Amino acid sequence: MIVPETPHGGAVVPRTVRVQFGDGVDNVGWYTARTDEPVIRNVRIHGFTDSINPRTVSRRDYFLTSQAVVLRDNGVTRRIPDGARTLTEAIVVAVVREWNRRSDRAELVRAAACHAAPEQVRHEQSVIDKAEAELRAVRSERAAVRLLIRQVAGLVRRRRPDVLAASAAAVRLPFVGQEGIPMGVLTVREKEVNVLPGRVVYEVEGGRVRGMFTVGPDIYGHSQAVPRGVYISYSRPTDASWFRDCTGEPSVNGVRLSGGWSHGGRSGDITPVSPERLPAQVRLGPRRSITAPEATARRASAVLRALALHYLSRPDEEALRVAAGKHRAGMTRAAAREKLSRLRKHESALTSRLRRHRGRKQQYLDLFQGGGARRPVPVVERRPPHRALSQAA
Repeated sequence: MIVPETPHGGAVVPRTVRVQFGDGVDNVGWYTARTDEPVIRNVRIHGFTDSINPRTVSRRDYFLTSQAVVLRDNGVTRRIPDGARTLTEAIVVAVVREWNRRSDRAELVRAAACHAAPEQVRHEQSVIDKAEAELRAVRSERAAVRLLIRQVAGLVRRRRPDVLAASAAAVRLPFVGQEGIPMGVLTVREKEVNVLPGRVVYEVEGGRVRGMFTVGPDIYGHSQAVPRGVYISYSRPTDASWFRDCTGEPSVNGVRLSGGWSHGGRSGDITPVSPERLPAQVRLGPRRSITAPEATARRASAVLRALALHYLSRPDEEALRVAAGKHRAGMTRAAAREKLSRLRKHESALTSRLRRHRGRKQQYLDLFQGGGARRPVPVVERRPPHRALSQAA
């Protein structure tokens, strides 16, 4: 049985066919035989071929894939034996070529397209709905990026607010574990304020902690003109834009720590006991590190939370964020422009996709609403069931 293919996304008017072994138009289970399945060299061929181009089909084509098998009476399937496979291939090629020479082939293909049209219209509409929703999201994102570029331009022109000078007075800062149990008191001194734009370098001692920590707005992401969140470095970075090179790495429980903690985009959820577990790495080399021991990581997490809250309580916190934003304005603008370019390309691709699928939907509607029924398909009298095909056939 030759079936013109009408897959979703395929040609509106079918160009390829499959050969189904056996009669019937309903779907059947993989282990259920169809009526009049061909018997070739004493084995019953079940399933169907892969896609076949009827204009170019030949024995060289590979169309008897795993979807064509031998089905036994007990429902077990197996590979078609080589002899039966060779004969089946020859029969399929002959039958498809004969079908392709039919005078009513175009009407048969069009009838198959008309039959599939309602389902194809539903599929195309589903694709259109998803693409339209994606297009709305992309356009909204483009508007947000354009706003960001304008905000960065305004930030560059803005006068930098005054920040407080580094205080010579030491501050005693208690810190607690995630259960709220006190872990000690830190003596914190401000060593630098805004030397690294937006950041405060603290020298910390006490509670089995000694060394430098640098606290400021988050360094990752460029979705805001004035950066939010918090980034704490286990050290004093030597460059305002590169936080890997540093001095004064602190020790906690006698273990020297490196790296930092990024809490991006927000800071209102930081409390003395949360987030629970924060990064704590031990440097093994220029590009190698391992996680700190559990007890050290717990103590380091408590220190980071205490320092973050201390920084966030500063009266000049927003001025420090503005200073950081002005410093990284060039990078933020470049990242926004690159994102805007990607969004434009995405929007163009979505627009083209929508145009294509709307056109396909209209073609299927034309078929469904009568455009394909102008010429009736001739009814061919069905032949009697064939006999089993032997090798002589």
